Amino acid sequence: MKTLMALGLVAVSLVSLSGCATTIVHEDRYAESEGWRKGTVVEIGPAEDLKRPSFYDCRTKASDSEGSAPYVMVAFLRNGNPYARAAKLPADAQLQVGDKVYVNFKDCSAPIPKRGS
Repeated sequence: MKTLMALGLVAVSLVSLSGCATTIVHEDRYAESEGWRKGTVVEIGPAEDLKRPSFYDCRTKASDSEGSAPYVMVAFLRNGNPYARAAKLPADAQLQVGDKVYVNFKDCSAPIPKRGS
């Protein structure tokens, strides 16, 4: 009986450990292990006009020559905690406040694609 219980505990432990090792990939392209998270656009405007604090802020890399180039603030969760990413709005992006997007908190030059439905 003790052997059966021990084997059961080992099986449960292995299953729980394998759950931690599972890689989450959104839409077969955006791996969480590479920094991608689901987010929501909360602000759009010139870098200096964005009001929301951003833990991951790409505005520090903005040059004075960019002037009023539009930036986007994206709210997202990381490890269950709320964060925000400020990044330059890609020229071809047609984002609006409230859009559901993917954001890469590790890469300031990553695109900000809209999420599929």
